[in-house]
Amino acid sequence: MTLDQTIEAILFAAAKPHSVKRLAELTSSEVADVEIALKALAERLDSSGSGIMLQKKGHDYELVTRPDAAEIVSHVVNEEAQGELTRAALEALTILAYRGPMTRPELEQIRGVHSSIILRNLMLRGLVEEQETDRFGQMMYAVTFDFLNHLGMKSVEDLPDYQELRGHAAISDVLAQLQEAAPTPDQETK
Repeated sequence: MTLDQTIEAILFAAAKPHSVKRLAELTSSEVADVEIALKALAERLDSSGSGIMLQKKGHDYELVTRPDAAEIVSHVVNEEAQGELTRAALEALTILAYRGPMTRPELEQIRGVHSSIILRNLMLRGLVEEQETDRFGQMMYAVTFDFLNHLGMKSVEDLPDYQELRGHAAISDVLAQLQEAAPTPDQETK
């Protein structure tokens, strides 16, 4: 796989902007090589007539839909945001409400399945948000005030059996195992 294809896959999966420096870190490449690959990716997407384009803002890049597709994409996103939550989305939302904020790997450790698309959909609905702080080099996710408003609650502590479920031993054990497996800051720099 070429560097521009690898970057395309990263940006598609991330569904958020990444800096040139971060893309260089993720691909173990030089910044100059990443800049060349980004130019090649943009040219390939433009020349192929793709419905996706590479958008640049400062040193950050993101894959976005083309403006020509705005109407249909808006319709699809609105339809998705207004539909019922899936069982998987409800499960992730419940875990975040009772145990959040937490990282995506922590959520996946508890659920036992990949959760990035579920998190994206919950963020689109305004029920989950990314938080500035990170743990293990990962963004943290938490339920939003809109989530609490939908439930008519002042805080997550008002959820049924909140204290009992937040401190559940099985979940605490799973999260402790993940934390033990995480590299320490010393190990990350080596």
